[in-house]
Amino acid sequence: MYNDGMEPKKNIVVLGAGFGGLRTAILLAKKVRRSGMSGSCRVFLVDKNSYHIYTPTLYEAATTSKEHANYLDIKSIVTFPVDGIVGKTGINFIQGEVKELDLQSGDIHLADARKLKFDYLVLALGSETNYFDIPGLKESSLALKTFLDAIRVRDKIIDLIQSGKEEIRVVIGGGGSTGVELAGELQNWLCELAEELPASPMTPSRGGPSGQRCRSRVTIVEAGPTLLPGFPSRIIEKVQRRLKGFGTEIFVNEAIDKVAPGKAALKSGRKLPFDLLIWTGGVKAASLMVAMPLKKEKRGRVEVAGEMECLPQSPDLKLYGKIYGLGDAVCFYDPVTGKPIPGVARAALSQAEVVAHNIWCDLTGQKKHEKYEPMEYPYIIPVGGKWAIAKVGPLIVWGFGGWVLKLLVEINYVISILPLWKAIRLWLKGLWIFIKNDRLG
Repeated sequence: MYNDGMEPKKNIVVLGAGFGGLRTAILLAKKVRRSGMSGSCRVFLVDKNSYHIYTPTLYEAATTSKEHANYLDIKSIVTFPVDGIVGKTGINFIQGEVKELDLQSGDIHLADARKLKFDYLVLALGSETNYFDIPGLKESSLALKTFLDAIRVRDKIIDLIQSGKEEIRVVIGGGGSTGVELAGELQNWLCELAEELPASPMTPSRGGPSGQRCRSRVTIVEAGPTLLPGFPSRIIEKVQRRLKGFGTEIFVNEAIDKVAPGKAALKSGRKLPFDLLIWTGGVKAASLMVAMPLKKEKRGRVEVAGEMECLPQSPDLKLYGKIYGLGDAVCFYDPVTGKPIPGVARAALSQAEVVAHNIWCDLTGQKKHEKYEPMEYPYIIPVGGKWAIAKVGPLIVWGFGGWVLKLLVEINYVISILPLWKAIRLWLKGLWIFIKNDRLG
C-alpha cells in the first residue's frame, strides 16, 4: 500500500495514459495545485508502459526505412516518456500492469504485488485488437495498435525485402482509417524499394506512384460496402481514387473467414495468398474491463452516459467511491442517433474535460456537474505522401493543404503535453524523418 505516513484524504487514480487518461490526470493535477489542496488529495496515473503513444503516427513508424531512422529515433517521435510529461504537475506516475480491480473495497492490485487505494477511479484503459474469433487470424497476422506493433510490421517488411522474394504480397484486413492510412504509405514504400527485388520476367509489374512500376501487391479487404464505413461518400470517393491510383487492390463486401499461414480465405470463397497479413479490422474493450461488475451494453462493454460515470451491474451492488470511464474503454450512446460514438482521440479528450470537472465537483461539494455531448469532430485521413483529406465542419480540404493541416494538428497536440522548446524540437525531428517517407507530392 502506498503510504507516506500522511495519507491524503482522497486518492484520484487514472488507469491508462492514452489521450483521455493523460488529459484527465493533467487537468485534475492543475486544479489540485491551483486550489492549494495538494495536502488533501493526490492524483495517480497508472500505465503498463513508461510512455504515451501518439497513435496517429503509427502508420508512418511502420513504413520508415532503417536508412531514415533507427528504432530509438522512431520511438522518440512516436512515444513520449510519461515522466517527462507529468514533470512538476504533481501527478504521481506509476508504471505497472493492473492485475485485479476490487471495486467494492477500492483496491487496485498491480502485477508486481503493489496495491493502490482509490476514492475516485477513472477507467481509461483503451481497447485491444478484436480478432472476432476468426480461425487462424491472430496467429497468422500482425496488428497495428501499439508502438511495438508498428516496429514488428516494419521489421517484417524489411525481412521480406531482404529475402529476395519476386513479389511481396500484403493483405490489410479492415478498410477503416487505420487500414487506409497504412495502405497508402505502404504501397508507396514497397514501390520505392522495388529495385531491391530481383528482376523476374515471370512476375507481373503493378502500377505505382508517378507511373513507377513495382512488383508488390497491397490489398485491402473490407467487410462493409465501402472503405471508411460511416464516412461521407465524397471522402470515400477521393480516398478510393487515390489508393487505386497507387495500384492498391480494394475488396469491399468481403470478410475474412479463416486464415492459414500464407493464405486468407474469404467468405465469398476467394483465396488471397499473402506474405504479410496486417489486421486493422476492429477493437474491443480491454479484457480487464470485461470482468468488472459494472453496467454493460449488449456487446459486453461498460456503458456510460451523460456525466461519464460507471454504474454497478445491479442496484444492490455497492461500489467503493466513484468510478468514471472514457475513451475506447467504455461505450457511450449518442442520445440523438442512438448509436455508439466512434472511438476517436478528439472524443476522448472532450470526455476527459467532463470527467475532470465532475470529479472536481465531487471533491469540492459543487453541484454543477457537466454532461458530455457528442459532436461531429474534425478529422484528417492521410493517404500516402504529402496528401491528406480533412473535414472541419462543412469544409473538406484535400491534397497538400490537408497534409499541412495534419502537421498543425500534430504540433498543437505535442505542445499541449510537453514543454514548448522540447515539443518543437521533437516535432521538427519527426517532420524531418517522416518527410523522407512522404514520397509523393
